[in-house]
Amino acid sequence: MGGTAVFDIIGTCFTLDRPRQALISLGGPPTLLDTWFAQSLRDYFAFSHAGGYAPLKDVLEAELPRTLSRAGIAHTAEDVRAVVGSFAELDPRPDFAGAVDHLHSHGWRLVALTNGSQSSTKALPERAGVARRFADVISCDSIQVSKPNPAAYRPVTEMVGTGDQVWMLAAHAWDIAGAARAGLRTVFITSIEGAYLDV
Repeated sequence: MGGTAVFDIIGTCFTLDRPRQALISLGGPPTLLDTWFAQSLRDYFAFSHAGGYAPLKDVLEAELPRTLSRAGIAHTAEDVRAVVGSFAELDPRPDFAGAVDHLHSHGWRLVALTNGSQSSTKALPERAGVARRFADVISCDSIQVSKPNPAAYRPVTEMVGTGDQVWMLAAHAWDIAGAARAGLRTVFITSIEGAYLDV
């Protein structure tokens, strides 16, 4: 069959267990990661939507002191850097390498499309031992527009050209919604959110 499989990376292919544990080590509850990450994504999206752009890492780092303070957790600038830095050490989901190998062996071109930085995202498949399977890693930093804006998926469609099936694989409903509006076919992975939104 073949085609192009576009993988979201953060959350979908690699878990957020390391930053979650980093926050727990500072005294936060296990759910603090979810709060911080959701608020960071909200502001990252909003800034992009408003016509500006700041890299996701910068927004995560700016958001974290506020999240920690609101949770009543004392912290230092070094603590913030350590928690944000743990995103460079995310662990792959157990089925990630097998899925990548399966698709690659059946003639699929594999691309990573991420809101994260290109350098840190490239390092993650390398840690998982599957970097050679990916034809490209594309960061939204390169076009200064965040997913799920349909424009963020354009580098993939321009790279692939017409006539090829392009599928977006993501565990975030917002990512799937953006990809679908950009004309990509989609696969919603239920590992994080469980079910797709009715809207």
